[in-house]
Amino acid sequence: MEFLIVLAFFGYIYYLKNYADLRTKTEKELAALQEGIALYESGQLNAAFAYFDQRIKSRPDSCAAYLYRALCYKDQGNTEAAFRDLQTGMSYDDSLYTLHLETGKLYYEKGELDRALASFDKAVLHAGNLDPETYRWRGLTYRKLSRHAEAESDFVQEQQIIDDKKKQLSTPGSISDPFLNRRFLVNMILIIFTSAMLIAVIKQAESIHLPYLVAVFSAICIGFVEPRKGWLLAVLQSLFLVSGYFLFTRLPESGGRQEVENFSLYGSVILTFAASFLGSFLKRAINTE
Repeated sequence: MEFLIVLAFFGYIYYLKNYADLRTKTEKELAALQEGIALYESGQLNAAFAYFDQRIKSRPDSCAAYLYRALCYKDQGNTEAAFRDLQTGMSYDDSLYTLHLETGKLYYEKGELDRALASFDKAVLHAGNLDPETYRWRGLTYRKLSRHAEAESDFVQEQQIIDDKKKQLSTPGSISDPFLNRRFLVNMILIIFTSAMLIAVIKQAESIHLPYLVAVFSAICIGFVEPRKGWLLAVLQSLFLVSGYFLFTRLPESGGRQEVENFSLYGSVILTFAASFLGSFLKRAINTE
């Protein structure tokens, strides 16, 4: 039993480290590069270049670092080096839309409009409606190619994204969603019932298989309904499960039966964290299709 407790503790630490943050690898890289990004955006070009150059030396697979070093190269007038860095960045993560956007700008400035359009198409594909600039640059390229109807459509879409962002900023409560909202509280109540059900299964089951199956199913549901806050629901279910078992049930007199229930209980706790983690990624995968 002691081994299971220790295993559950370290599993919980690992779980929080990886599950609570559902950002992509590139999103995490961009967050880690904020110091260098701030240098670049404040116009400290040499310091920013040194920062991203050092980052690439220590993390040669950092596509975000290649992006910003490319921007530094571009501002310094070295477009060939900028282009090489953008291509290298895409070789590590082709989904970062800014890489395609900046590549398209370089092609546009060189007059290679067909290649620019292909890059802007990819930028729009990966950015969706996140950045109006992707539509603006593609619209400019369409205009250069005398494809005026498509250019006008992109300019309209650009303005629509800008207007939507303004509405979001002006709408009360749109900027931040309260953590303990009604949906979360309802799910927390459901967690109490699933914990009670799991305790009943542990007490009645002849082996560990059924409790584990119930724990996995309920935890996947946790991660699916609350992909970002599910880690807290998993913690609550584990607390309710352990406290409910010891406070509201009678421990078996048989040592063999107690061992089965211990494995069922602490194994269910571990599976709650692991399966809710999988449920969150399942929900995220469905949303991105």
